[in-house]
Amino acid sequence: MPKHSRLLKELRHDPVNGRSIFANPDILSSSQAASQSQSPHSTGATHQRRAVRSVPAGILDQCTICMEEQLFSQAFALLESGLNAGFDTNAPACIPPPQHLALASTLIVHPSMTTRTDDPDKRIAADHAAKYLREVVAMGGIEGTGLPEALQFGQSNNARTGRTKRAKTRRSDAVYESDENEDTSRLRSHYSERQSLGENAQDFWAVVGWAFNCSVRHKARWLRWRIWLELMLDVLQHDLASHVSRGMAPAKNNALSKTLFAQYLSTVGAGRNNMRRLMRAVLADGSEKSTREFGEIWKNETKPPKKKEEPRSAKRRKLDLDNDDYGDYLENDSEEDAAETRSARSRSATASRRRRSRTPANPDTYTQDDDRDSAFEDATEADAIEQFGGMEAIRLRQRFLTIFTAFSRAAPTLFVDTEELFSIFTEFIRPLPLQIFQQFTLPTTAYLSADLQTSLNEMMSRPLLGTNATQGLIDQREFEASFATCTATNASFVDNAKVSLLSESMLRALWTSGHLISDLPRLKALVEEGIQMRSDRTATDGRKKAGKKSYLDEEAKIVLDCSGQRMGLLLQVIVGR
Repeated sequence: MPKHSRLLKELRHDPVNGRSIFANPDILSSSQAASQSQSPHSTGATHQRRAVRSVPAGILDQCTICMEEQLFSQAFALLESGLNAGFDTNAPACIPPPQHLALASTLIVHPSMTTRTDDPDKRIAADHAAKYLREVVAMGGIEGTGLPEALQFGQSNNARTGRTKRAKTRRSDAVYESDENEDTSRLRSHYSERQSLGENAQDFWAVVGWAFNCSVRHKARWLRWRIWLELMLDVLQHDLASHVSRGMAPAKNNALSKTLFAQYLSTVGAGRNNMRRLMRAVLADGSEKSTREFGEIWKNETKPPKKKEEPRSAKRRKLDLDNDDYGDYLENDSEEDAAETRSARSRSATASRRRRSRTPANPDTYTQDDDRDSAFEDATEADAIEQFGGMEAIRLRQRFLTIFTAFSRAAPTLFVDTEELFSIFTEFIRPLPLQIFQQFTLPTTAYLSADLQTSLNEMMSRPLLGTNATQGLIDQREFEASFATCTATNASFVDNAKVSLLSESMLRALWTSGHLISDLPRLKALVEEGIQMRSDRTATDGRKKAGKKSYLDEEAKIVLDCSGQRMGLLLQVIVGR
């Protein structure tokens, strides 16, 4: 009896063999690989988890004073010493209240601390804040540290104080034992109030969408948002893993409903339409439509540092009345000012005309595909991957998909089931430019287990092949029957290249999981036949193309040929064994 894989029909809600998703070695390893290999600052498992307790009142007062006086580096140095103290003896780590952690989160990305200042001390303080929060996650984990309370949106940091006090009795040995007034730990800083990240952002997904828009449009801002996203992904993954490991059916859904990810989901609600907003945020491409939906968090966030103006008195020439030198008193600045004003008005009018020309008269006709074409209209002159934010942005996007999938499999009733989730993935990933599509279907570094990646690829192949779901598991026989010789429903180079990438990914998954076991010469012949059929299929496209479409076809032809060559080499290795 042939050995079957779990390469598709693992879309059921029940855990594999009674184990949770994080007890599945394949899924766990791919999740860890995605986290650790994609983030240079990933917390990983470099520190032993420790119990946590509150920072002593005297030290906390000093830290609060330093933060209110904007001596942030000194404050974080104090907090870091309390965190690291007792590491050798595994003593509890000292953690400050949530509002202090929330302020650190704000400082990492606030423009006045990063991209809108030339003050090196402020930039160092922002980096110090990021370093401190990473160490909190690594040493103390998530639960009990106050991070879930700190990383809330739609409110100021100080609004968290009351909720934290009310939650004292529900927390473990990390609760704050102080009997002092609630205002003792209140931070009087505009970074904790009107300028806080939590107060300025609509919700978590608004921040995610803006961050990825910055990866395309505002590279300086992206350098800061990337650090923040890496930290948040570490927090979400650690938090979800810890709740899944403790939550056993039937109490598992109740445990997972308390995760930070579940709290972020609650702001958008349930249903497929709301899930689309999450995907639009994760795949934000810097287009006009995307920046309208996910705009800047702080006003004038993307502007460069202000230039120091030379004092007007320094510009004036010295008076010498004896020699009829009247300095600049007789100079007429009005003509220059008028010319500058006319020039500014002209630029404004031109920009307005351009905006009107890019915006359709009927907003209902402004489709996602039209907007994506606008975002990648210069694909003939620049690498499409860079136009999607670069590889760092793509890897962070992949990590979000990993978390979506893990939560869906662990608690489908709180989210959507995996089949519905992959259908939504398909809706957004399949239309992406070919080079980007390849990163999600045939990634160089796995972000899903082989089973889940193949399930996703099978789902994405359906609209390209014009087929429904396959029957049973995807084993060698099913691959030969449904994918080895398949072509796209049209003669498009791009669509046939996508079909080839999907087939190649499935073939690799079957090989690496040890499910290519019988009549390998026949398999080789069928795959080679499919390579030729896709090549012949694209040859029937007799339409003349020019400009961008011609370039895209040339690129797709290269991808199609390279994919076929890789499959051929792989089969030579397999059959030659």
